[in-house]
Amino acid sequence: MGDIIRSLPPEKIQQDGLWTRFVLRPLSFPLSAAALNLGINAGAVSYFSALVSLAGGALFSLPGYWLPGAGVLLLNFFSLLDCVDGNMARAAKTAGPWGGWADAVTGFIAYTSVFFASGLYIFTRTLWWPVLVITGLTSSVNLLTRVAYQIYKNIAGEGAHGSVSFERLLAENTGITGFLMPLLLVFHFCGFIWGIWFIIWFNAAFYGGGCIVTIIKLGRKAVKSAPERI
Repeated sequence: MGDIIRSLPPEKIQQDGLWTRFVLRPLSFPLSAAALNLGINAGAVSYFSALVSLAGGALFSLPGYWLPGAGVLLLNFFSLLDCVDGNMARAAKTAGPWGGWADAVTGFIAYTSVFFASGLYIFTRTLWWPVLVITGLTSSVNLLTRVAYQIYKNIAGEGAHGSVSFERLLAENTGITGFLMPLLLVFHFCGFIWGIWFIIWFNAAFYGGGCIVTIIKLGRKAVKSAPERI
C-alpha cells in the first residue's frame, strides 16, 4: 500500500479532479494492492474495466429500475478501476506506451458507453428519438476532441498537457472520473429523470463547444511548433 501511494507523482495528483482526488483515488489504493498481491497485472485490469463500462452502459440503457441501477453501479465501478490500473503500473514499474494506449482506449469506450446509454435511458422512458441523435453527436465530438489532442501530443510530446490544462481540469471534474458517474447514480435511484436530461444537455454543450475551442487552440499551437509538418 505504501509503495502504491508513494508512486503517485505530484503532477498526477494536480491533474486529478476533485471526485478522483478525494474519493476514487483513496478507494483505489487498497484495491490496487490486493490486485498486485494476487498477481494480476495492470493491463488485465484495463481490459476488464472496458468490459465493465460496456456492461454498465448496456444495463443502464434498459427500461425499469433495478437493471439500470445495476448498470450505473458498474459505471461507477469503472471509474474506480480507471484509477486502479494506473496505480498498479506505477507501483510495479510496468508503465509504458502500451499501458498508456490501453488506458486511453478504455476511456474512449467508457465515454461512448455512458453517452449512448444515457440517451437510451431517456428514450425508453419518453420515446423522444432526437435524444439518441444528441447523445450520438456528443459521443462523436468527445472522441474527435480526444483524437485531436492525441495527434497534437505526437508533435508536442509531454508538453501537450500544458496546452489544454484548463480544458483538462474541467473534463476531469465533469467526466467519467469526475462528478458525472455519481450524479447518474443519485439521479437514477432518486427518480430524478430531469437530472439525466441535465447531464445529457450539459455534456452536449460542453463537449460540442469544447471540441471547437480545443481544435482551434491546438491547431494554432501545432502551426507555431512545427510549421513544416502542416
